[in-house]
Amino acid sequence: MICKEIFMKIFFWTILMFMIFGQAVMSFAQFDLDESYEVSVEVPVVQNDFVKARKKAVSIALRSALEQDLREILGEDDFKQNRQEIQKILKVSNKYVKSYRFLEAYDDSVELMSRIKLEVFFFQEAISKALNTRGLAVGFETVKQVVILINESSLSSPVDANFWESVPIAEMLLTRSFIEEGIPVVRRNSLRYEISKKIVVAAVEGDISAAVNIGSKVGADIVIIGNATSVSTEDRLSPEGQKVRVGINLKVVSSSQSAVVAAKSDFATASENEVFASELEAFHRAGKKMTEFLIPAIEEYWEPSSKKREVQRSIPKLPRIDSSPLPFGDL
Repeated sequence: MICKEIFMKIFFWTILMFMIFGQAVMSFAQFDLDESYEVSVEVPVVQNDFVKARKKAVSIALRSALEQDLREILGEDDFKQNRQEIQKILKVSNKYVKSYRFLEAYDDSVELMSRIKLEVFFFQEAISKALNTRGLAVGFETVKQVVILINESSLSSPVDANFWESVPIAEMLLTRSFIEEGIPVVRRNSLRYEISKKIVVAAVEGDISAAVNIGSKVGADIVIIGNATSVSTEDRLSPEGQKVRVGINLKVVSSSQSAVVAAKSDFATASENEVFASELEAFHRAGKKMTEFLIPAIEEYWEPSSKKREVQRSIPKLPRIDSSPLPFGDL
């Protein structure tokens, strides 16, 4: 009997603790919910089609909720100034909806109206990335690292090679030079599943918003994009060697500022016993010219303004010479 009573007490306290713990978990879970938006919409019913009216009401409600969210994130002034870019986000409002539920739903068969009230939750990180992609950097910080993506057409590159499967010589050489200078570079292999070829091609062709998109997706402040080519300029049977000319054209874009920081085009030639040796040497020479220009330009862009002011203060002031203008008759 004593054992039975002890067992019942233990069982009772176990159940009680479980109930208390369960309530505590449920209570804490309530504080973990995302911020929601309540939206009421009323839509007229056309040709007695209540189903179509309900779908239209939901679509309007989701767009309206997203607009509220964007107004809170950006503020009224920035929202109005960037209305054109914001409209692009609002057109695909479903993309950012995490979930929603009906608080109210009523179809008025007399007035032929469909009325709903929704509670909507959003993927806030996806919204922040979308704003950052369009140059409205909010809640998604970039860091001082570089992305280098070069579309290369060279003598050694395979024909019709997939962009992500090829390894451009110019890109490889620039990446190594930047790393040696202590500048972090996002590796190509880590980008292929984050960025589509379409976006890369657009960036290479000069689309600044595409370059900003690349930087914002990987969290890199600087995006270097461009083209590289190599051509043989002499007959392969020439006794003077195999001469190859390499050209590189690059643009440096700041994803946080949505602006071009620097741009440079350069070329180099080399002549070795074999055409591929000539090509590699020519790429080395052209790449060296590019890095000698780009790295200081990027470092200057990253340099804090306070440091620049200190340099300016260190310049000694020249003595002031008070030279009054000559009389008109002495000129």
